[in-house]
Amino acid sequence: MRFAGLRSGSAPLSWGQHAIWKSIKWLGEEAHYFNIPRTLALPAGCSTDEVVAAVRQLILRHEALRSTFTETPAGPVQTVAGAGGAEVAVFAAEGPVPREEAAELAQRLADVSFDHAVEFGMRYAVVTVDEVPSWVLLVVSHQCTDFFGIRILEAELQTLLTGGALDPVDWHPLDQARFQQEGDGAARGRASLDFWRRTLTRVPRSHFDFAQAGSDPDDPERFVRLRLDSPAGAVAADTLATRCQVSTSTVLLTAAAAVIAAYSGHDTAVLQLIAGNRNEPRLRDMVGAQTENALFVLKLADGTFEDAVRRCFLPGMSAYRFGEYHPPSMDAVHAEVRLHRGVGLDLSSFFNDVRMNDRWESLPQTDGSAAHLAELADRSTVSFIGAWPRQDAKYFVHVQYMPDTLHLFLMADTVYLPRPVVERLLKAMEALLVRSVHGEVKVREAAGAERAHRPDGWVYADACWFDLAETGRLVSAAADGAEVRLSVVPGGPDRLVAELTAAEPATDLQALHRAVVALVAERTDAIAPHHYRVFTPSGELLAEGTGRP
Repeated sequence: MRFAGLRSGSAPLSWGQHAIWKSIKWLGEEAHYFNIPRTLALPAGCSTDEVVAAVRQLILRHEALRSTFTETPAGPVQTVAGAGGAEVAVFAAEGPVPREEAAELAQRLADVSFDHAVEFGMRYAVVTVDEVPSWVLLVVSHQCTDFFGIRILEAELQTLLTGGALDPVDWHPLDQARFQQEGDGAARGRASLDFWRRTLTRVPRSHFDFAQAGSDPDDPERFVRLRLDSPAGAVAADTLATRCQVSTSTVLLTAAAAVIAAYSGHDTAVLQLIAGNRNEPRLRDMVGAQTENALFVLKLADGTFEDAVRRCFLPGMSAYRFGEYHPPSMDAVHAEVRLHRGVGLDLSSFFNDVRMNDRWESLPQTDGSAAHLAELADRSTVSFIGAWPRQDAKYFVHVQYMPDTLHLFLMADTVYLPRPVVERLLKAMEALLVRSVHGEVKVREAAGAERAHRPDGWVYADACWFDLAETGRLVSAAADGAEVRLSVVPGGPDRLVAELTAAEPATDLQALHRAVVALVAERTDAIAPHHYRVFTPSGELLAEGTGRP
């Protein structure tokens, strides 16, 4: 299948493309994790030639389907081909193929990573029986498009295969990338960077600032995903959403935030959300990668879960408003905050609701009583979904749609959250929803009896828990073996003060602070002091200050 005479060109990646590019490059050979298999049943009477023609129309319409991506000295670049070709594989079956078998074939096609420098980001196949096509299989790289774009492609393919017409598409990732480089587009990115910079200076730097408790870091099944199947959770979330006049997505986000905050011993939850960034009309028909991470912060110190649900809407809107930015510039903001605060930023808690419907269409009938809701909860199950050696999240809650039950998934790092804890945290989210329908549940109790373990010697300052002795060892190492005394000084917020003594003490406090921050790196058990005092062995004060630029 060939095409020619179309618009071509190159440009830096759009911000959404750059965001997924970073993740794909980080995963390396395991990047097929970001391949999305789709299986579509074909209308009766459709021929293979008609399927190929419809696929060709999609490629002609959407530049993302004929784009390659390469790394250059100036940064990654997208290149749109104006001429070229694509293959539609044909798999001939000997008899009728059920959906499960077609899905397995699509998954096998998805298990091979794309070489984005030479391959377009989609694969196509048709399953035939006696030369009559029954299924079309699509494999989409997230570098090509996000889930919103995949839904566009599925809907358009069905329209084309049933003889329908499509309106033209006049905005593509190439246009989006150029828009973001200047004017209003660039200004939007700067506003997002300012929001993240302000916010990251005052919130918990991690929800995993506690002692590691689980598996070997090299375990090939270190990261596990479990799924809670809960009709009771769906009924409870629906009831609370109606009562609080919010979406069920807001209810579930609040539950995910409250549970990880309570478990980790913080009164503020910090999660990253997946921002679709498609609020403008020109982006609603664009196939391409638009999603980026949004920074969500919810204060949970006091009150009930229902109070927190009512407060969740505005922080959620702020997160999405500032969820569009240039990823390398965001990396620079993170580096700036790390140096200023002296902490490793571990923003590894996520929430994502991928449902297209906010409400369930076939909820179980109940009489509204607590007893009936408890009976429904007894039907809930938790299932193992998969395991991986590497992921860039430690706590990732996501929601998928089923018409009659809540499908709530939690992928977690078992070095910090052993698998039994992962299951109990899912059940804690369900219990939080169910109990809140007929009673007041304090957000501090959101995780039930589950609490992260911190041995003696862990202390709290600047919204961070840390191991005081381990922090002292890092400061001493940064100061060439100086004797170090650490103390937490109360005040708003509490500060960590380091007093160093050495025969030949370092007096360049900025250099000392940078050395400490470099050793802290991404660790969640240590922070750099907020204030340094350097003494000679006789007690003479040689230098004092924050060490900050």
